[in-house]
Amino acid sequence: MKLLNHIKYFYYIASNWSYKLGWFTLKKEIQGERRYNIDTTAAISLSKLKLKGSQLKHATEYMPVNYFTLEALLDRMPDTAKKGAFLDIGCGKGRALCVAAAYGYKKVEGIDFAKELIEAANTNLEKLKKQYPTTAYNLAWGDLNSLTIDEHVTTIFLFNPFDEVLMKHVIRKINSSLAKRPRRLFVLYCTPRHEELFFEDGFDVTFRVKKFGYLEGVILEKSNSQ
Repeated sequence: MKLLNHIKYFYYIASNWSYKLGWFTLKKEIQGERRYNIDTTAAISLSKLKLKGSQLKHATEYMPVNYFTLEALLDRMPDTAKKGAFLDIGCGKGRALCVAAAYGYKKVEGIDFAKELIEAANTNLEKLKKQYPTTAYNLAWGDLNSLTIDEHVTTIFLFNPFDEVLMKHVIRKINSSLAKRPRRLFVLYCTPRHEELFFEDGFDVTFRVKKFGYLEGVILEKSNSQ
């Protein structure tokens, strides 16, 4: 079944972007799924899923972040950030959560408005706990209206989950959390189509990675003095 998913995903990437990117992605998908022992490869239309809330028009289809981009960003994260929680907004099947746990985060949290994706994320994280038994995780089925950014969150992950309207909503929630407990906070933003919104809000880019003109990710940082 995994092999079939990989083949389908290769053709999806190749037909929508390029065969060069398709082959690169296929290699990374096979390596990553084996390395972390998870099952997250797919491209799924949200219209086929059971969704909570009314934000479908602002969202994008399910696709997992490329392992290359995700690992490149996590490689640059300071150990101090890993003492806090890693929050994935639009977590899908939990790929970023699982990889973050492998990179040293002891607590990972995810929210997604698709019930089937949250269920898949739970399955993947349960499998991951066999390798990293000290990992604590929490998953929520809900939309941004139900999102709370707890004060222990030090890292937020975004993989182009939605449009400008909802991204502004996320930034407001980040600022609310920082106001409650000033701290150093990082945003790992892959395919950063609306990064200018973070610049306008005082975030700085501390690292950027880009490959093939399509695979791009940035680490954004904001620090409120305590």
